[in-house]
Amino acid sequence: MRTKLIYSNQENHPGYGAGEGDTERYEYLCPCGKGRVIEEHDNIPGFRDHDVWLQCPECSKKYRLDTSGGVRGWKLVELENE
Repeated sequence: MRTKLIYSNQENHPGYGAGEGDTERYEYLCPCGKGRVIEEHDNIPGFRDHDVWLQCPECSKKYRLDTSGGVRGWKLVELENE
């Protein structure tokens, strides 16, 4: 499942000698509404980094992030009861 986008930001960056780029940050509301799913992208030549994480102790007990479709294609999947 994907959740509601509640914040986005994109900033240009002069780079570190290999050319300019940008950084992106997206925040989505977690299912319980008390936390966030945060997605960040550094699109700077030589320093490319892409990450996503679930920042909610309550939802972390019920869901995991599936990034098999890539960081931009993440989805929350319910944990199976063991």
